Amino acid sequence: MCGRFALAHPKETLEHWFSVSALPKLDPAYNIAPSSKILTIRDGKDDKSSRVGSLMRWGLVPPWAADASKLPIMNNARGETVSEKPMFKQAFLKRRCLIPISGFYEWQVIPGQKTKQPYYISFKDETPMALAGIWETSQLPDADTGKFLDTCTILTISANALVAPIHDRMPVILGRDDWQTWLSPEDVSLSQLRSLIRPFEAEPMQAWCVSSEVNRVANNSPELIKVMLL
Repeated sequence: MCGRFALAHPKETLEHWFSVSALPKLDPAYNIAPSSKILTIRDGKDDKSSRVGSLMRWGLVPPWAADASKLPIMNNARGETVSEKPMFKQAFLKRRCLIPISGFYEWQVIPGQKTKQPYYISFKDETPMALAGIWETSQLPDADTGKFLDTCTILTISANALVAPIHDRMPVILGRDDWQTWLSPEDVSLSQLRSLIRPFEAEPMQAWCVSSEVNRVANNSPELIKVMLL
């Protein structure tokens, strides 16, 4: 699963990395949780060769929902079944996005202990990750803009060799060569899309223990991603 992540890369770095001309104002964030407004990257509506960055609420709300408070927070969708589930199928086919992050957290069950040990997972070269996301526009108003609310969810898959000892699931991470296929609104087959939903290779990734301070959503500082010596 993916229930918490960090995005601390400078705005200029993200614009260059994702080939986006302009992004909304971003502050470094080290403990992003579901229901937060998060950065998403989509294909431009008018110019299909361009990309657009915008903020969406993390937790998919379907277009037919009359009251989001009565729905569970759908921050994740299982990659193995996302193309089949009525809740996600149309978004998967027509409304896909990239979700930039600096790294994500997973929690490991420790035998004999009540509390889980959090880990931070990122790329060794410290470049941004791009998670596979899908999005919807609900008929509910956005409290910040007054417009219809845009929401998204992150796809997950079985863990790779690095993450498996920590947790059995991980977000779907897309390599740069796959971004345009994922974002293309048309001329992409279902089999092409499904082929992108796989565990990312472990070798370019790294993981380390971090403080349990990350468990409290209100905590948000660079200290959260620092190595904790056990």
